[in-house]
Amino acid sequence: MSLLKKNSLRFALTLIGATAIFTVHFWEQLHNAYENPETLHAFVSKRYHNLMDLMDFNWKHLFTDLFTVSIALTIETIWVGWDHCSLKKLLHLRSKSLNSDLFFFVLAITNSFKFLSVVLTFGIGYLAFGIVSDSVQFNMGEFIPWPWLQFIVVSLYSELIAYWIHRFAHSVKWWWMVHRFHHSANEMGTLTYYRVHFIEDQLNTFFKVIPFIVFGMPLESYVIYYFITELHNLLIHSEIKSDWGWFGRYVLVSPMAHRIHHSADAMHYNYNFSNFLTIWDRLMGTFKENTVVEKVGLTDNPYNQKGIFSDLWTTYKDLMGAIFERKIPTDDADQHR
Repeated sequence: MSLLKKNSLRFALTLIGATAIFTVHFWEQLHNAYENPETLHAFVSKRYHNLMDLMDFNWKHLFTDLFTVSIALTIETIWVGWDHCSLKKLLHLRSKSLNSDLFFFVLAITNSFKFLSVVLTFGIGYLAFGIVSDSVQFNMGEFIPWPWLQFIVVSLYSELIAYWIHRFAHSVKWWWMVHRFHHSANEMGTLTYYRVHFIEDQLNTFFKVIPFIVFGMPLESYVIYYFITELHNLLIHSEIKSDWGWFGRYVLVSPMAHRIHHSADAMHYNYNFSNFLTIWDRLMGTFKENTVVEKVGLTDNPYNQKGIFSDLWTTYKDLMGAIFERKIPTDDADQHR
């Protein structure tokens, strides 16, 4: 079978599968719309308003994120000093890499990022998230009476899911073409955490529904878990280069451990996939101890040169190349795990 026929068949099967899932999930609404055309307007209107709700500006969300980032920037500045901190570099606006991070941070705190993620991925991940969460619920959280135990269980389970999501993002060719956008940062900064492509955000949204399916929602532990992990993720992307001693080796992922993960040196590939707890890297044999990192980013980095919109398009282009087996970027031979 020729490559063109093979890719055409693959695309057709994917389209048929997606259409079938959509039809099964919305069958009742679609049938009612056929029987009563007025319900079609209500159906479309509801989906439209659900999308527009993503754009609702939330002051509480804004202040929570700004407060969390302020804490992280303050800790980093105290730790490394003013001359080496992210805040000084961001204020100077000289780094194209950090400017991209700042751009995505602004999108995130203004609630624009989620809206754009849905629109620019045609709502596939958003729809899949809704279908799965509406169809399956185990509500295991009801059997965990104490908030502190909820936090421990949810943290361990969520981090296990996150570990494998991250590992697959490095091992699956087409997924790496998306995830490499995050790794394109050639300078580590507190806001590098926000450098995520819209496609990857939707992929993560779909898989992150799993803990909610298993434990149900809401749980008090999710609020605690969210704040701690957000602050932690900001710190491990910062200019802090500490390994945090035994605490960073056996409890929480340290900034040094995550810097190793972002390293452009081939000897550091396939290590430190955990973002919060070190336990899963330890158990899976992918934890790497403190070492010197000379350079972060991609070995042959096409990003941070022609502007943010060019970088976003590059990811779309490379993703299609990987899916339809066209030539992929030369650095993939080195970076693709």
